[in-house]
Amino acid sequence: MATVATAGARALAVPRRAFLATRTKQISFLSTSLKMGFNLLQLRSTAPATARKNLIIRAARIESQGVSLGFRAPHFELPEPLTGKMWKLEDFESYPALLVMFICNHCPFVKHLQKDIVKLSNFYMKKGLAVVAISSNSVATHPQDGPEFMAEEAKLFNYPFPYLYDESQDVARDFGAACTPEFFLFKKVMVTCPGKFT
Repeated sequence: MATVATAGARALAVPRRAFLATRTKQISFLSTSLKMGFNLLQLRSTAPATARKNLIIRAARIESQGVSLGFRAPHFELPEPLTGKMWKLEDFESYPALLVMFICNHCPFVKHLQKDIVKLSNFYMKKGLAVVAISSNSVATHPQDGPEFMAEEAKLFNYPFPYLYDESQDVARDFGAACTPEFFLFKKVMVTCPGKFT
């Protein structure tokens, strides 16, 4: 999320082929992790420096803080721009597990995974997994991530989960989320499984 930290921003050259392969592997990895009893393991990768075609991305060099085993899901109460409904952590207490995703409209990594995120969510929501997405970007720096555009995005891609707006970025800070996409998987007692997915 661009406004959590912007120091050290620079252009990063990421090989297109490596970028796409890495993101596809990560979605596949998340799916496999969910199949294995909702275990979410750490996956970190770096793209090789050589490639014929490069995708230039403006990004802040941000390391996700991550969370440890036993981290309890922080309370949140956020609006869903599409419906106007307020959602709270307690709304998901009846589910055996909860996947919290930090995403945004403009992020190229999110865009690449968007259809797979919807497909994965549809599949596991039918099995009882609760899913919620949160955008914490500032509209001052990324107007395309504002509530009205979030509602359009949710409708366009037929999100089966609520897509919530964290205007103050307090919820992102409480979770330790520093980039998009970032995923946190919690068991029934709202304690995270090991690792993070960045």
